[in-house]
Amino acid sequence: MARLGWIVWLTVFVPALWGQVLSGKYVIEYGIFGKMGTAEATLERNATRYKIEMTAVATGLAKVLSGGRVEKYRSEGRIEKGWLVPDLYAKDIAYSGKRRIKTYRFDHAHKKVAVSQRKFRDGKMVQESNATLPYYAQNDIFSLYFNILRIIGDCSKPYDRDLHAVGAEKHTGKVHVQTLTTPKDRLFVKELLGEADCYLKVTIFQKLFGSKGGELYLALGKDGTAKTAVLKDVVMFGDVRGRMVSFKESK
Repeated sequence: MARLGWIVWLTVFVPALWGQVLSGKYVIEYGIFGKMGTAEATLERNATRYKIEMTAVATGLAKVLSGGRVEKYRSEGRIEKGWLVPDLYAKDIAYSGKRRIKTYRFDHAHKKVAVSQRKFRDGKMVQESNATLPYYAQNDIFSLYFNILRIIGDCSKPYDRDLHAVGAEKHTGKVHVQTLTTPKDRLFVKELLGEADCYLKVTIFQKLFGSKGGELYLALGKDGTAKTAVLKDVVMFGDVRGRMVSFKESK
């Protein structure tokens, strides 16, 4: 029942206008089990800075099986010519009296990413480490999402490429992004996610929830809004689906 947040980061809302705050609430559903988690995400942004925060909480049977798992994610950085450029990405995962906090700090000038990790048990720190990632990426998984339409360009045209983001595949940060443009592919994903202007298949090369390879399908509107994402072929139980249930915009 791990990694609830992976489903939600792909259903996160369209980027805000300057000086606005967007917040959304989501439910995560898992095959025959139905609702297995909830999540809340916020984006704060002005002309020069941004901050994205998300908290995902296991519920029901998933809460019992995961030891009350709670996942928190945060991305902070600069905005340069409309692009989100992360300075920091952090994840805080707690369950069954254990807690692990990983913080990634970007050094874009020297193309390096430093990572620190602290592990806790019953509120006491039991391990601390510092290292440099074996790869460099310009994005974390949140900034990549908000930059993706700029990267792809015309979503109606074929795009099939490996990208890199901190928080994705452990050793390389690899993420594969593909636009679904053929009639056969569009029919399949339309039946899966509903009507949309842009359909993406994102592979993150992790066996999320026991899926075969972490294949997520995403439907975007013209403005980049995504309200549903599906993780396909989870072992035994079918698909994991994340969907938005409420949305709020404020200044």
